[in-house]
Amino acid sequence: MNRSRVIVPGLTLFLALTLFAQAPDPRAADHEELRALLRNGTQALNARQIDALAPLFARQFIITTVDGRTFRDLAGFKSYIDELYGTRIEKIEFHPEAAELTQFAGPDTGLSWGKSDDTYTFKGGDARTMTSHWTATVVREDGHWKVAALHMSANILDNPVIAEAKKYVWIAAAIALLIGLILGFALRALTVRRA
Repeated sequence: MNRSRVIVPGLTLFLALTLFAQAPDPRAADHEELRALLRNGTQALNARQIDALAPLFARQFIITTVDGRTFRDLAGFKSYIDELYGTRIEKIEFHPEAAELTQFAGPDTGLSWGKSDDTYTFKGGDARTMTSHWTATVVREDGHWKVAALHMSANILDNPVIAEAKKYVWIAAAIALLIGLILGFALRALTVRRA
C-alpha cells in the first residue's frame, strides 16, 4: 500500500476538523449580549435600582419570584423588593450563573437557565445563603435581547430564609410561654390569698 495515499486522507481530515473547530460561532454576539444582560440585571438588583431594569425587560414580561409571587410590571416588583427590605432583611446579594449557553428556539427567542447562590443578610447581622434555580425566556426586541419571562424557585424544605423566620417563631413562642407561666403563677397566688 502506498504510504502517501494513507497520509493524504488523514491530512485532509485533520485540516477539515481544524477549520471546523476555528469556525466562528454565528451566535457569539448574541451570547455576549446575553451575558451583559445577566450582568447588568444582577448589578441593578444588588444595588436595589429596580428602575435600571426597565431597558432589560421586554414590553410585555412576567417575573415569578422565589416565593411564588408574580409580577407583570416593574412598579409591582419594586414594591415587592421594598417589602422584603421592610422585614428583617437588610441586604440581598444575587449571584446568578447560567448552566450553559442560551438555547435558541428561533432567531429572536432564547431559553436560559441556571442557579443563583443568594446571600440574605439580616438586620441582626446574621447572613444566610440560599441556592435558587432560575429559568428565563429572552426575546429580541428593537434589535436587543430582553427578558420576557423570569422564574425563580428554591427548595422549600431546605431554605435558610425560612429557617431564620422559624427561629424567631420559636423565640416568640418561648417568650409567650414564659409570660403565660408568670401570669399563671400570679393568678394562682392571688386566688390562694383570697381563699
